[in-house]
This record gives sequence, C-alpha cells and structure tokens, in this order.
Amino acid sequence: MFQYTAMEENRSNSILYIVEVALAEGQEQAERDLAEVMVAATSNEAGTLNYHWAINGNTLQTLEHFESNDATLIHLNNFSENFAEAFMALGTVTACTVYGNPNEPVRAILDGFGSKYMKSVATYTR
Repeated sequence: MFQYTAMEENRSNSILYIVEVALAEGQEQAERDLAEVMVAATSNEAGTLNYHWAINGNTLQTLEHFESNDATLIHLNNFSENFAEAFMALGTVTACTVYGNPNEPVRAILDGFGSKYMKSVATYTR
C-alpha cells in the first residue's frame, strides 16, 4: 500500500513551477525553435528533474521541476542571461504557479512572473 508523509514530516527540497503564456499571433515557429534550444540547454543543468513544454492552441505551458533552490537558481540565472528576451517576445505570461518552498533569491526572480505560491500539504518526489 502506498503511503505518503505530510510536508512537515518530509521536507522535500524540490521546487516545481508551471508558467503559462498566451502566445502572440505568429509566434508558433519561434516557440518551437526556442523550446528545442531551451530544453537542450536545461538538460545540461545539474539538478533539473523535469523540464517540459506543451502547447494547446495559443496557450504555452512550461513545467519546470528542480531538486533544490540552488538548482532552481542556476536555471533561472541561465534563463535570465540567455533566454529571457526571446521567451518574453513569445507573448504574455498569464500565470506562474509555484510548488515547494522557494527561498528569497528564487522568489525574487519568480515574482517577476506574477507568481502564485502554493503551500504543499503532502508531497512525493522520487
């Protein structure tokens, strides 16, 4: 039988967030091109657990999961330095939902996306 542990007892350090973007008209190919480059770059970042881009119509979502605040900060700094301008040119960020317990440096960056922080009640990470 599967059993999970409440967050207070099992303090997972992982940070997961989902960014949603309303793509601007004509940005479909730019989105696909940027996705390939960013997925390849992120695959080389230590501590990345999952990095996924998905699209439905003109809605893009990225699911980004990192093993720790340090790994999240590495990714966010790489994003800021190398990809932020191209990513923001795709359209308008409409939501960013964050799971886990991000520290202040991570929050400072994610707040720029208008992030909503969810308090974990229970979690399981392999």
